[in-house]
Amino acid sequence: MSDTRADTRVDMRTPLRRVAGLGAAHHGVEHWYLHRLTAIANVPLAIAFVIIVASVAGRPWPDAIRIVSNPLVAILLALLVISVTTHMRLGLQTVIEDYVHERMPKFAAGIANTFFVILIAATCLFSILKISFGRVPLPPL
Repeated sequence: MSDTRADTRVDMRTPLRRVAGLGAAHHGVEHWYLHRLTAIANVPLAIAFVIIVASVAGRPWPDAIRIVSNPLVAILLALLVISVTTHMRLGLQTVIEDYVHERMPKFAAGIANTFFVILIAATCLFSILKISFGRVPLPPL
């Protein structure tokens, strides 16, 4: 006895996707990969940050500025800022996509997320550069 009923499954893909053979599995891989990559990069950079903070703690202001203005330290701090803010933006973007359902609030939250991250990164990088080039005045005694 053979089953001669027609196939009643519904294909939700567009005609172009049916031809191309691409489906939902190809969406979001870059976002996921970049989020994991920044998470991995944050580990050694955060350890370096803790070591830098520990070496600066308790020292006089000129010594602390001298340590932070070292090119290697400045580069490590800049990389940490870039990695952490990128990771933060990707994580908040996922939260916004998952929990904000209306179109306009989702769009506004996405823009606010991006601008907030840019503001934080620019402020931190500006501070690192200012210290690195020795343009930080000493505090009054």
